[in-house]
Amino acid sequence: MSEQWFYLTDGGQKGPVDAAALTRLARDGTLPPSALVWKDGMPEWRPAVEVRPGDFSAPEWLYIDEGTQSGPLAYTALAEMARKGGLNRGALVWKPGMPEWKTAGEIPGLFVAPPPTPEKPTDSRLPPRVPARGFLGGIGAKISEYTDLPTLSNVPVRKILMGGLTHPGQGEVTDIEDEFAVGTRRTTPSVSEIQTGWPTARLFWRVLGGSLATYLLMRYGLTQFKNLNFVPGMIVVGSFVVPFSVVVLFFEMNAPRNVSVYQVGKMLMLGGALSLITTMFVFALIPGSGTGKLIPALLTGVCEETGKGLALLIMAYSVRYGWQLNGLLFGAAVGAGFAGFESAGYAFRYLLKEQSLDAAMEVIWLRGILAPGGHVIWTAMVGSGIWKAKGQKPFSISMLRDRVVIRRWGAAVVLHGLWDTRLPLPFVIQYGLLVIVGWYIVFAILKEALGNIEAVKQREA
Repeated sequence: MSEQWFYLTDGGQKGPVDAAALTRLARDGTLPPSALVWKDGMPEWRPAVEVRPGDFSAPEWLYIDEGTQSGPLAYTALAEMARKGGLNRGALVWKPGMPEWKTAGEIPGLFVAPPPTPEKPTDSRLPPRVPARGFLGGIGAKISEYTDLPTLSNVPVRKILMGGLTHPGQGEVTDIEDEFAVGTRRTTPSVSEIQTGWPTARLFWRVLGGSLATYLLMRYGLTQFKNLNFVPGMIVVGSFVVPFSVVVLFFEMNAPRNVSVYQVGKMLMLGGALSLITTMFVFALIPGSGTGKLIPALLTGVCEETGKGLALLIMAYSVRYGWQLNGLLFGAAVGAGFAGFESAGYAFRYLLKEQSLDAAMEVIWLRGILAPGGHVIWTAMVGSGIWKAKGQKPFSISMLRDRVVIRRWGAAVVLHGLWDTRLPLPFVIQYGLLVIVGWYIVFAILKEALGNIEAVKQREA
């Protein structure tokens, strides 16, 4: 009988596989060089690159550092270069079998020591117990594995979200106005001019502040003058304040700068209204949806995420928009339109049913607070999956069967279903966790999409 190997990857033990299979896993990138391996007779787990150096000795790694592509090199040579400071963490690396370029910092073992060796087994015929990965790290790894996305290592989330609150430089007004003057054929940058650095949320905070000020002025007018003409404006503005502001954040994330404000507005209004209609048709086809219990809530997620996804197809056929970040933005716009119209509808129903303006405003405030973790990011996930499958090719319906589309739609459905389920958790914890998971996926998509654009730039260069 051939030797049987066990190996550890993504926080779990896998195997047994024979030696030939282990070599194939190493060649296609599934088995990192620093992954721990073990077979019967070994006293302890060891890094694969130490036990089977031949599996990683082929000169097949390419790397791009400071704009220059070099290689091929064996993994051992690349790791030696990294340890001596000759390779930056942000450099892009790739080898045959990898679906895309990754940053060198994402490749296990290049810059850090391999994980500690577990204790010896009590029975040499069985693999030893391995210490569990940290709780949050394990959850993040599983989310990334399911959605086929990188982890959030090296993603400056705080800088992206809060960097725009720092004191701006001179000419800020002109710069902000210029940020909106994009997306036309004259103002869209070429591939070589696309900036792939991390975005900073500057427009988002200004739009959010202005929208809140508008709502508060209408609230003041109603309170001060007792004039009911302020009520419709309060409902409309209050329902769209947060969803629209979050769309502006996705607009800032759209590094290709090839989507105009007109197209975003069209998807928010027309796409949002169309998504409500398509969702009603899907509800008619799939009975049993609801809230409170898990299965009805998941069916609600299936219906609504399918309806919003179908509304995205009005833009999917345009070959002009071929970047994954475009799908992320279009999805966010449709989700924001859906959320805004839905919130306005709920507020109007409370106003008619309970004859209480305070109850209607409570609905708007609650849904506004929760909006950043709801429809906007769920539909953004679906949109990113569709546009990743489409790429620069003409769209076809068969692309909706692509694995990445199904997985990201599935992630949106699960998050949506859990959102509508009454879990045995405090309100803040339940929704707080769902918001964190949702934005984890969004930032992972951003990281992957920026890396893809950088790889295209390097190929064209």
